Amino acid sequence: MQAMSEQPSKRHPLALRVLHWGLAFLLAVQLMLGFAAEHWTTRTTSDALLSVHFRLGVLILGLMLVRLTLRLALPMSEEYMPRWRRYAKSAVHGLLYLLILALPVSGHVIWVWMGADRTLCAGIQVPALFVPPDDETGRAVAWYVHVYGAWMLLGLVLLHVVVAWFQSLREKHFISRKMGFGKRGRSDC
Repeated sequence: MQAMSEQPSKRHPLALRVLHWGLAFLLAVQLMLGFAAEHWTTRTTSDALLSVHFRLGVLILGLMLVRLTLRLALPMSEEYMPRWRRYAKSAVHGLLYLLILALPVSGHVIWVWMGADRTLCAGIQVPALFVPPDDETGRAVAWYVHVYGAWMLLGLVLLHVVVAWFQSLREKHFISRKMGFGKRGRSDC
C-alpha cells in the first residue's frame, strides 16, 4: 500500500529503461560466461568463452558509458523518500555504476597482460592502452578487482532486485510504472 506522503513513482525516460533492462540481461549473461569459463569447461571451451566474455565486456562498457551520459543529461523526476533512503539508493546505484565500469576495465588489463586477441569484429581491435611490465603485480590486482568485483556486483544486483520487489509490495505497479514498457498501472488501484 502506498504511503500517504509519497507520490507515485514516475516513469524513467525510455532510453534509460531500454539500457537498464538490456544491461541487466547482458550482465547476467556475462556473469554466467565468466563463471562457466572459470569452472565448468575444458581449456578449449574456456578460451572460446573468455573470448566472448571479453567482447561482451567491451559492449557493456560502451553501453554503460551511454547510460551514465544519459542519466546525467536527462531530467529525472524526483520522488519523495526519507533522506536515509535517498542516501542508500544513491550509494547502491553509485556502487553499481562503479563496478559495471571497473569490471570491463580490469578485464581489459587482464586481457592485455595475457597477450590475448583484442579483435572485436570486422578487424576492429581494442587498443592495448599500456604495455605490461615484467612485474605482474598489476595483473594480480586487476584479477582480484575483476573476480571480487563480479561477486560484489552480483550481491548489489540481488540487493537492488529485493528492494525493488519490496517497493512493489508497498506501491502497487511500482516496477511497471517506473521501469516497464507496457501499460502503466494506475496509482490508485
